[in-house]
Amino acid sequence: MIENIYYMVFAVLPTVQNQEFDNIESAMVSCWIKSTDAQSSYITASFFIEKSDWEIVENTQKPIVVNEENFIDKEIGLKNFYIAQKEKMSFLYLAVSKDGKTEKKVNLKSSYKLNMSNFLQKLNDISEEGRCLHYQADNRCNEIINAHSIQHKGVLSNIANEKNEIYALSKNTGDFKKNDGNIGFRRYPISKFSIFRGFCKNHDNDLFKPIDTSYFKYTDEQQIFLYAYRSLSKELFDKENALNMYINILEDVKENIGLSKNISSHIRGTENSLHSLNVHKKIYDHVLENETYNDMRYVSFNSMDESIMAFSNILYPDFDFMGNLIQNLSNTNIENTFDLITFCSAPTKNGWSFIFSWHKSSDNSCLAFIQSLKEMMKKGYSLSDLLFKFVLLNSENFAFSPAWWKSLSADKQKEISQSVTNMMQPTLAIRQYYLYNGLENISNWNFDKINDNLTVLK
Repeated sequence: MIENIYYMVFAVLPTVQNQEFDNIESAMVSCWIKSTDAQSSYITASFFIEKSDWEIVENTQKPIVVNEENFIDKEIGLKNFYIAQKEKMSFLYLAVSKDGKTEKKVNLKSSYKLNMSNFLQKLNDISEEGRCLHYQADNRCNEIINAHSIQHKGVLSNIANEKNEIYALSKNTGDFKKNDGNIGFRRYPISKFSIFRGFCKNHDNDLFKPIDTSYFKYTDEQQIFLYAYRSLSKELFDKENALNMYINILEDVKENIGLSKNISSHIRGTENSLHSLNVHKKIYDHVLENETYNDMRYVSFNSMDESIMAFSNILYPDFDFMGNLIQNLSNTNIENTFDLITFCSAPTKNGWSFIFSWHKSSDNSCLAFIQSLKEMMKKGYSLSDLLFKFVLLNSENFAFSPAWWKSLSADKQKEISQSVTNMMQPTLAIRQYYLYNGLENISNWNFDKINDNLTVLK
């Protein structure tokens, strides 16, 4: 994905929290933002301006792509252009004093210092408390365990090295800086990867025994349901914790325009997602209680190769593989329930499987989503490439085989890191054709057979 330098100008006023509030009447801020599109550059610029205690009055120069030639005779502009190339953004404030007689350049920092480590510690504390998400949970669920959302034995052990380690997204901020602002990968023990305290010991052992002690049997509807139920449960657990963290942060940053807007937006989005998750959890609980596993739809792509990757997650599919809108996630009505699909890898007796599954209540979006995958294959697109990039661009809960990761060229590793980073940046515009290009010829997955209970693939 190509990045350009976008240039734009805003008219701004200092907020009460601005350290120059008593001295400055107004200001113009010129922005150089390295981004993939104009909309994303605008969102990024406005966030950092407001975060630095300014109120935006007008966007006097809309975002335009610029290069060195635009600033050949403008030393300051060229300097900021180079800064943006290296650091992804640069801002130049030209302020007018209260008396209206003088102008000066200012370089202000936000009055608020977000102590992210404190909030991450709060999130960790909330997560450590744990709770049993089983529909029959009661006061007997007194031994909450570190449940694995991806099988400890089977999937993870199959890709781990001799030290039982895998490669996963790095949680170390130092890696982010060393990787040119891109998300990096580092080794983690499989015992500490993808765990959540969402079930008590008895319910976890009993509920997931059919998938934790047996290979995936391609068409076993109970197993398919349990893989989906585990993915849904982890997402619900994580979203509840994230909402609590955002609410804590909002209280702390409420005086800062940029941060309060940003966190409020996260809260609204998380609340919408949680509403849908709770609706689906009740549906899945009903399936579990009544053993109506045939209400689940699925398609599994089965391979006899050694697995190189383990993953498990859920998705509200908005765009299909062809870029068509299949459900509008921007609708902020909290009463809306979005269709949900789950996807995961599972060990089989002779290899592994990639499983898509969903409840029949989500047929409207999910059938169209799977049909679009079939159409892309008809057009000659590689099934391996499509599924690999789908996982990378729609999940954080995945791990690579260390041997496979090390076998990749530096360019391929960088392409993966950049692609994952771009999809995780909240300021980037929605890209409906994100599954079309990029990340080709990396996974080289071979699928020997497809199993499903759908008519759409017949």
